[in-house]
Amino acid sequence: MSCPRAIDVRFFLLFLSLPVVLGVAVGCGDSFANLAPETTDDATPTVTRQRVKTVVVRSGALEAKDRTSGVVHAFHKARVTAEIQARVLRRAVESGDRVEAGQVLVELDATRLELEVRHAEATLRAQSNDLSHAQREYDRGEKLVSNNAISTQQRDDLRHNLDSAIAARDLARVMRDTSKRNLEDAQIRAPFAGSVDSLAVDVGDYVSRGSAVATVVELSRARVFAGVTAQEAARLTGATVALVQFTALGGSEVEAELKSVGNVASMRDGTYSVELWVNEPPEGLRDGMVASVRLPIGNHAPLPLAPRAALMRRSGNPEVFVVEHKGEEQIARLRMLRTGRSAGDWIEVHQGLADGDEVIVNGQFALRDGVAIVVDSQSASAR
Repeated sequence: MSCPRAIDVRFFLLFLSLPVVLGVAVGCGDSFANLAPETTDDATPTVTRQRVKTVVVRSGALEAKDRTSGVVHAFHKARVTAEIQARVLRRAVESGDRVEAGQVLVELDATRLELEVRHAEATLRAQSNDLSHAQREYDRGEKLVSNNAISTQQRDDLRHNLDSAIAARDLARVMRDTSKRNLEDAQIRAPFAGSVDSLAVDVGDYVSRGSAVATVVELSRARVFAGVTAQEAARLTGATVALVQFTALGGSEVEAELKSVGNVASMRDGTYSVELWVNEPPEGLRDGMVASVRLPIGNHAPLPLAPRAALMRRSGNPEVFVVEHKGEEQIARLRMLRTGRSAGDWIEVHQGLADGDEVIVNGQFALRDGVAIVVDSQSASAR
């Protein structure tokens, strides 16, 4: 009978000690956790690299490009507007008419303006009479004050009246001149000799100040604006004579005098604007026609050639990604360029690339400076 009782005692003691053991285990949980092995560098995940295609840069000479496209501009072109508010009374010319400088184009109703001129002239006469009276009063006061017949205060009042009369006369004169100018503006005139390209009003129309009335152009001479690269711009001088061809006029070619070369590159294509004057334009030349300009620019020394597909433009600046070999790694590096002429798929590079540089031509738009890459394939370079 003693054996079962001993077993019950052992189970009873075990039951009592169980909470103590569990409490110790829970309390030591953090200590056990700190003893867990740390993650080593060997567990670093593999970095995904962008796959790209590249081309090796080689120096070469592009075919001399002495031709560029330009656009014809009228030597003078004016959008003539109304200077006053009035109704159109007469169209003195029609579209296509030849006009001289100062010739009337459109005549406006001037009835109210004539009345304003008469009113201003009458006001000026009245103010002139008041001024004469104030001058006589002041002169009389000067004599009286010298004889102590009037006080100094009275003499000052007479001077004030004279000054006010002078100012009123001057204001009336300005109003008279303004009304006369408005009357003259009732006849809208050509600003220079040329031809009427279009009329924007008809008889009876009401025009306001600033309303377009006509467009006048002068094409007895013409301006041609074209774009050249920085290297081409450096070779051009003020004495340069170019040949300009107009395909729309049967390919006729005339001489043009170079007048200016721009100093600021276009944000659109990076070229510099040149202005040429055609002093003897062919018959039928019109504003907006396209011209082919042949400039006297010679051949160039070989320069690094970059594929057009590699170029990116950010804020107007040409950039490319080149491959940098760093041990066994290949890194994409961003380079800013200064470019020159282009021909077909190739562009001259004046600064930023050298022979042997490997430029990325496919996949570059997903890159950023300094990322790891994998060169998938390499295309043929320029010859």
